[in-house]
Amino acid sequence: MMSKTHLTVGIAAALAVCRPDDLGGIFAAVIGGAAGGVFCDAECDAGQPMRDALLGRLNAGGITAILLAADWILKTGIWAGILSQSAASLGTGLVVFMITYLIGRLCRHRGFTHSLLFVFLVSYGLFCFSPAIGIPALIGGLSHLMLDTLNKKPVPWFFPIGRGFCLQLFYANRTANTVFMWAGFTAGVALITWRLAGYIGG
Repeated sequence: MMSKTHLTVGIAAALAVCRPDDLGGIFAAVIGGAAGGVFCDAECDAGQPMRDALLGRLNAGGITAILLAADWILKTGIWAGILSQSAASLGTGLVVFMITYLIGRLCRHRGFTHSLLFVFLVSYGLFCFSPAIGIPALIGGLSHLMLDTLNKKPVPWFFPIGRGFCLQLFYANRTANTVFMWAGFTAGVALITWRLAGYIGG
């Protein structure tokens, strides 16, 4: 699937599973879901046909920057949670995230980066910084693997064991991609509206 689909589905999945009940939780679920939805394509180069992955990373980065700025202004709790983490936790998170991500950048497409090992390690790195973001990132990463498993190229879930598998139902950039993208977008908007209504009403 393409980056916009992974982004919207990742956000919707994080909102649905994490079920945030306040504004900070909603922000964290959207940030984590967006990041998790696209970080499995870390190995995709900015040039050539795979530049779509760069667009996905830029979109996720923009969403993250906007919501972290909003959190800082509104004091919804994300920055407070990050700043309350110990130096050891922040250091561990940085090392795990950077090493895992950099190794992923050097791998072939749909190799290490499309595995449970990669998703768990990157999510753990983020979790060390902010549990509120790390858990939604895990959900977003798993949604990426699930979506790509529907395509026609094997996904090595259990890397380095086995060659991976796929259901061969859809091509990555055709009608199914558009359907899933709009389904994720619609579900995400509906879930945010529902959670906001509950937060404001409460």
